[in-house]
Amino acid sequence: MRRRSALKLLGGAAGAGMFAATVSADDSLPREETKRFYTHQEVQDFLDDLDRRARRPFELEEIGESVEDRELTVARVGSGDTDVFFVSEQHGDEPTGTNALLAELRELATSGSPFARTVTEELTVHVLPMQNPDGAMRNQRENARPNDYTWEDPFEGTQSGPADPNRQHYYELPEEELPGPKPDENPSPETQAMLEYVLDLEPLWVSDLHTQSGMYYDEAENPGDMFHSSNFWPIADAVGTDSIELSQRLNVSMYDHAEDRANAQLSVYPGGDTVNIARNAYGAYGFGSILNEMTGQTGDRGERMEGQMVRIMRNENRAILEETADGTLFERDPDRVEEIPDRPGFGEAGDWPWEATTE
Repeated sequence: MRRRSALKLLGGAAGAGMFAATVSADDSLPREETKRFYTHQEVQDFLDDLDRRARRPFELEEIGESVEDRELTVARVGSGDTDVFFVSEQHGDEPTGTNALLAELRELATSGSPFARTVTEELTVHVLPMQNPDGAMRNQRENARPNDYTWEDPFEGTQSGPADPNRQHYYELPEEELPGPKPDENPSPETQAMLEYVLDLEPLWVSDLHTQSGMYYDEAENPGDMFHSSNFWPIADAVGTDSIELSQRLNVSMYDHAEDRANAQLSVYPGGDTVNIARNAYGAYGFGSILNEMTGQTGDRGERMEGQMVRIMRNENRAILEETADGTLFERDPDRVEEIPDRPGFGEAGDWPWEATTE
């Protein structure tokens, strides 16, 4: 694996602006048609620019490549003994987390704020801001496997075509945790690269950033309102109690810090229990593991709403970073997840407010 730069401590300006949009080497792909979301090349340019501007220990590492040979880059910032890991855009049509994580990296690497100083002194924060770049360039959920690619999935049976990267985290689990034989190779090389990096790192926790479709109402409690963020912890049978409780503490931290800020309403995501899903798999591997699902995908909202979603997600990210760094996370009662309201299931999704009045 090629290291993109050596660990370094640079002096410089206190801030680094969001990198301007650049011309990508990829032609006529949907992601290039908007300035709201980053192309793969723009993510790389942003990280390289931040590498030059960083005032704190900062390092970039290429950990693998996508199906179409786009590089997968992890950014590390900080010098603390505790490692934590963030990932975004496993699903290529869910880019809010990428916007939020790049903004967070910029603050941690360049800001003089007490938050940035404390987090980078106590933690080393690892960020994979675009795990599925081929899907991201197409604004599609899956990776870029061709339609004639076929594999035997231990959970779904015979599968063909593009693979969902978020369903391929089982590959390093022991055989007793799998219901059937696994394929000769992971159908998502993007997931395999992340999996090998995380297992070698052994972070305290893994935070997986996504977005969910539609608008979800709880008419009894919040008539006419939306759930901006729905989060969850691992629930697979293979997950140990310590991992579950740490994951629940992380969810409680996000709820306490983000609920009502930027008008946020948080809920519990109605996620599944199969161990191939990242949230469950990393719990089974022995880490804290959380899912953060913001509301709205690439075509669901305008630029102003996107900004609100980024602010809410950043509040949640900052909560778990700050509480992990100062130790207050470990004083939280994991049973308090019962206070977080359930999000209605997919069959109960409401319309977007503007769709109700649009012919």
